[in-house]
Amino acid sequence: MLPYFEQVSIHIGPVTIFVWGCFVMLGVVSALLVARSEARRARASFDHILDMSVWILIGAFLGARLAHIFFYEPHFFFVNPREIFMVWHGGLSSVGGISCGIAAALLYVRRKKIDLRLYGDIVACSIPAAWIIARFGCYLTHMHPGIRSNRFFAVAYPDGSRLDLGLLESCAWVVIGLIIWISPRSKIQGFYLALVPMLYAPARFALDFFRVRDGMMPDMRYLGLTPAQYGMCALFILAILFANRLKKQHKKI
Repeated sequence: MLPYFEQVSIHIGPVTIFVWGCFVMLGVVSALLVARSEARRARASFDHILDMSVWILIGAFLGARLAHIFFYEPHFFFVNPREIFMVWHGGLSSVGGISCGIAAALLYVRRKKIDLRLYGDIVACSIPAAWIIARFGCYLTHMHPGIRSNRFFAVAYPDGSRLDLGLLESCAWVVIGLIIWISPRSKIQGFYLALVPMLYAPARFALDFFRVRDGMMPDMRYLGLTPAQYGMCALFILAILFANRLKKQHKKI
């Protein structure tokens, strides 16, 4: 069983540094370093990646906040509207961030008229680095406690051993990253843009069944499923449709 230790923030004089925010920042920097390497390999412009990353981060942040407000705690924010702007109190949906981040990237690609498949592959190959680190930050702050468990990979929470969804998702992204970074690279442009969501969506869908249903930090559910699980279904379907389109285009060549 894994030990429980919690480090939400670090105080340096009057300054408070939030651990999860630091890990998100480290994840973004790591993803950009991977993207720079991928851009060199693909002979693509890293400047476009940098500009696109700004669009993605802004879109992802707004989407993550809005999705949490409307799908996870609508009643709380209706009664406490001022809390909408108090993001330091928590409340970001990763699926909302993914959805609006993708939308922002598509807008950038369309505006700059660059190759979606080329730059999509670069971004897709860099995403695991960001997610591995950011989700490990979730584990350190225990933002996503899971159901009770005595498995060897459970965490010894103060109220009893539980799964930790931040840690489990970080491990899932390690597997996805290894599949991408170690295996021989596909020459089909757009391959990784389809592959990454096809690998992640089922993993996240399955993991959400282990989230807390009552007690500490319960998740909102609709017809037995979390908003994230519905989002993962949509993401997987879109990835399949895109992969099928790539397959048809490849056969014509």
